[in-house]
Amino acid sequence: MKKLITIAILLLPALFACKKSSDSGSAVATGVVLSMDKINLSVGETATLTAAVLPTSLKMGVVWSVLDGTYVDVQGGKITAKAEGVTYVIATSADGYQKAACMVSVNPPIQYSVTILDEIGQPVSEIYGYPSMNMILSAYTSDGEIHELTWSVEDEAAGTITDDGLLVLGASASASEDYIYDIQSYVKVVTEDGCGCKVPVRSSLLNGIRIDDEYYPAGSVIDLEEEHTYPIAFLYQGAGESTEVIPAGGLNMDLSDNIDFTIQDIGGTYMLATGPNTEVSSILSISAVGSLDKVELVGLNVPKSYPVKAKFLGGSSSTLSFEWTEGDVSEDGTKPYTATLYKDADCTEVELSYEIPADDACWNSQKPKLVFSGLTPGTNYWFKVTDTTTGDEKESAIIPATTEEFNIVMVSDTPAEEGDVILAEDFGQLCWGADEIYQAAGIDVVSSSTGYNTDTKKSFTYREAYSFVKTTGQYAQRSLTAQAVAKKEDGVRFAKWAQGQYARIYVGPGYLFLSTSSYGTHIITPELNNIPEGQTAKLLVTLHASGKASGGEAALAVQHGKSFYEISSNNQTNKNKLDLTSNVQTITFSDGITNLEKFEVTIEGVVKGDRICFGPTSETASGASNMMILSDMTITIVELQ
Repeated sequence: MKKLITIAILLLPALFACKKSSDSGSAVATGVVLSMDKINLSVGETATLTAAVLPTSLKMGVVWSVLDGTYVDVQGGKITAKAEGVTYVIATSADGYQKAACMVSVNPPIQYSVTILDEIGQPVSEIYGYPSMNMILSAYTSDGEIHELTWSVEDEAAGTITDDGLLVLGASASASEDYIYDIQSYVKVVTEDGCGCKVPVRSSLLNGIRIDDEYYPAGSVIDLEEEHTYPIAFLYQGAGESTEVIPAGGLNMDLSDNIDFTIQDIGGTYMLATGPNTEVSSILSISAVGSLDKVELVGLNVPKSYPVKAKFLGGSSSTLSFEWTEGDVSEDGTKPYTATLYKDADCTEVELSYEIPADDACWNSQKPKLVFSGLTPGTNYWFKVTDTTTGDEKESAIIPATTEEFNIVMVSDTPAEEGDVILAEDFGQLCWGADEIYQAAGIDVVSSSTGYNTDTKKSFTYREAYSFVKTTGQYAQRSLTAQAVAKKEDGVRFAKWAQGQYARIYVGPGYLFLSTSSYGTHIITPELNNIPEGQTAKLLVTLHASGKASGGEAALAVQHGKSFYEISSNNQTNKNKLDLTSNVQTITFSDGITNLEKFEVTIEGVVKGDRICFGPTSETASGASNMMILSDMTITIVELQ
């Protein structure tokens, strides 16, 4: 355990400098230079000290201070001697990042300095620790003589120190929400000549706990498993930005339920154990050794044990995906379930529900997945699976999930500015179930033999969507949709989109499905006419997608100066030619075809009228294994040149 930061300080004034960085990136001071580093005065005498902040181009001033105001006073660099002794006058850059110090000896001049040392004899500049922590300090004098030393802590709430330098850190309730205990002061040592020094001391305990390597802030309610043992740690603020752990024995602990929950010191580490009961809870309170300030830190909870283990996989603006493992299985091996998506946390208002028969193909020796699509963006939903294998109803925990916020933005001819979204589409209002995308957008059907939509544009109005789609082969996925209708006028805005060289884009419930058996296809955006004439744009393309492709990669490619047969043209198949080599960025799928991932891709060199296509890379476009889902796409102008 690291107890101290040992940096030589007060040996030379230059050692007061402490360079820091600026989070904002603006210029900061790199040093402070004083006109003198040592001054001898008699009581009543004055001297003027000047300071310069580096670099001088900053034209920055300093803030003057005195390490111990007993001996001298300083005003604007003018030093006035008050009493016999030695101290330091400090100049701090106005931004607080740099310091320099001048030693001032008041009559008679004392020609030695004092440095505080830690337990291994190293100089210390600051002391950090936790309540009740102790250490032995000593002092070094530069004249090599043995001096009588007097030790003290300015605020004894921060700690106490004996005549032989044994420092014990104290405990004081903190006013800061970030700490339970926190007190700061100075440890001071003075020789019989009045020469001495002091260093900051801080005793603190961060407002949190770590259980099984996961951090929880104070006030958390932590769900634990029954009959399980967890390593726990309490954190204090160590030197710099590091966070240290209090060893076992440094705290007193109290549990409101000490039957189902126990904490023991095992090998110098705290271990938390839970009992066999479920749906029990306890409050963990702590206090520092030697302190009466007891603090309620966290709540501990062993929740109901659910035989069905469900979890949220991911989603987009209109789609949520869940997975679960079955619970108990009846003697005949059947596994009937009901999976439901609710609109409320109490699970009373159903959004979508599907009863899964015992022989349903979605089991397929894998964890079943359900994808709910056509949902409302920026909305909270709750998912639960009920196991009806036996007469007693068993269920999963209620799993909350939220669709992402999304606003449709159609391309226009109005010049956009940096930061503007110039295109945003989530495909949720396409009439899914159509054979291909142009039918789903309400465009005339090329052949009346398609069997799904034989209406013309004028009569295309509503199409009810099935609530259950199908199993996607080995992926054990069932897809449900909340979309009941699609309107022709909603789909017409897709007419300016285009399909790639091979037109095989199908429409699922709230997404596009790019599939092929012997080649790859792409979806192409409308012309980006929002980009100002004569300027080049850097774009951020954000999309939710998933896929199974050769090498796991998909491409986003700029189509510059090209014309396409658009969806409304009814002339799609193998007509559009793509450029997949000139300005291409790639993404890599990691979770397969069923789990949507969020990708953010930056593309430069885009001008007015360009389009962006999405689909297989040039290396895999002719492959037979490309299957991709695109749930939404948003294009934002990052920079214009």
